[in-house]
Amino acid sequence: MRQKRAKAYERLMTAYERYFRYRQPYQILIDDAFALNLHRAQLSPQKQCDMVMRSETKIMITQCTMQALYARGPECQPAVDLAKSFERLHECIKSVVGDTNKHRYVIATTNTELRKHLHSIPGIPILHYNRMVIVLEPPSDATSNRIKQIEGEKVSQSVVEKKVLDGQAKEEAGEKPREENSEQPKKKKRKGPKGPNPLAAKKKKPEKSKPQKHDTDKDDKDAPKKKRSRRRNKIGGDSGSADTPTPATA
Repeated sequence: MRQKRAKAYERLMTAYERYFRYRQPYQILIDDAFALNLHRAQLSPQKQCDMVMRSETKIMITQCTMQALYARGPECQPAVDLAKSFERLHECIKSVVGDTNKHRYVIATTNTELRKHLHSIPGIPILHYNRMVIVLEPPSDATSNRIKQIEGEKVSQSVVEKKVLDGQAKEEAGEKPREENSEQPKKKKRKGPKGPNPLAAKKKKPEKSKPQKHDTDKDDKDAPKKKRSRRRNKIGGDSGSADTPTPATA
């Protein structure tokens, strides 16, 4: 198998797992014609299915298919006539799949009518045999539409969850969430004149403290007056004194 095709099959099965909850190992339900084609080509059903599905697989077959295989033999026509009285092969597979494919079967068939019926049911991977190669069919229109529907539901659900979470966060923060039919919004208050920018205003210089003047006059009055000392000349002092007057001669 080419690497490009293998990656495409892997992406396709990843989508089935994501949107339709398929799980590994995949259960592959085969019909009689598919099994006969693999046997004639000498291909191992288990090995080929594992390679195509890029995973482990579990091959399954219905009782109707077993009866159809037993019915095939050298004398084909009598066995075919006998098989007509039994439960139809493809009706049996339809009943197993139902309307929802509850058990998540991968259907391997070469019957055109059965494939057309399975294309109307979303989420069914289909394998068919084509020139010695097992092919995983691309998703049908029903499957693609169902995937788009699931994606749309996820988007709408995420939007609702976001609104709920936003409302809870506002309530925890003490804010009331907005109601759709709320009252008229309050008028905005007009802003008054703004004061000067405190950063741009000049700072006042601190006033220098003036030294206190002492009342010198008052201090002088209150202070005690000093007494003046007078020097008096002594009379009849020492004989050798130069200040003593000499008597005049006759």
